[in-house]
Amino acid sequence: MTLEEESPNLAAAGESSPGPDGTVDVGSAWLGRIVATEGLFVTDEEQRIRGWSVAAQKLLGYTPEQVVGRLCYEVITGNRPDGHPICGAGCRVTRNARRGRGTASYPVTAVAADGTPRYLDNTVLVLEEPHGSFRVVHLLRETCAAPPARPSRSEAVGEGRLAEPLTRRELEVLRLFARGATLAEVAAELSISPLTARNHATSIQHKLDVKNRLNMVLEGLKRGLV
Repeated sequence: MTLEEESPNLAAAGESSPGPDGTVDVGSAWLGRIVATEGLFVTDEEQRIRGWSVAAQKLLGYTPEQVVGRLCYEVITGNRPDGHPICGAGCRVTRNARRGRGTASYPVTAVAADGTPRYLDNTVLVLEEPHGSFRVVHLLRETCAAPPARPSRSEAVGEGRLAEPLTRRELEVLRLFARGATLAEVAAELSISPLTARNHATSIQHKLDVKNRLNMVLEGLKRGLV
């Protein structure tokens, strides 16, 4: 199956190398070649990224080598505009795809590789194989609208100041998250256990008065900690 628009720019899919025009087969012959001008990535039944376009790389800063084979929600770490997590294991898009259903396009706030937020609209296409397998094609468009600011108790302490400052180690963890590292990568980089890394992340969230990794990074950027 082929989806084509103006310029060919699907970058890599793990099993094969990009062709002369930048396109590849994404994981199986039945899916075939995809070409699109939007930021595009493809996930499989396990939510692992199987294809990542040049436009997606420009939009979020991750190369195909960095993301292909990883779980999509570890890369996108997407939230709704109100800050509620939207990406995760067994997300609504994947649940619907397993049932043979589509998902209406929706806004999502993602963290780029440099730690900055990207306000996106995600359009979803489900491509089914006769034997029950499927791929989910995500088309990402950047929007100009920013999500509404969420009041924080820590703001009363003053911009850039916290009632309980972050430790040196917590700052290291926060800055690694801002660069797009996963919890496992943070642990490996700092030579600590994943449990210790998770404890540091929980402490940072408490001190910054946020509930998830995305808002942790956003609040850190706002306060000049990253």
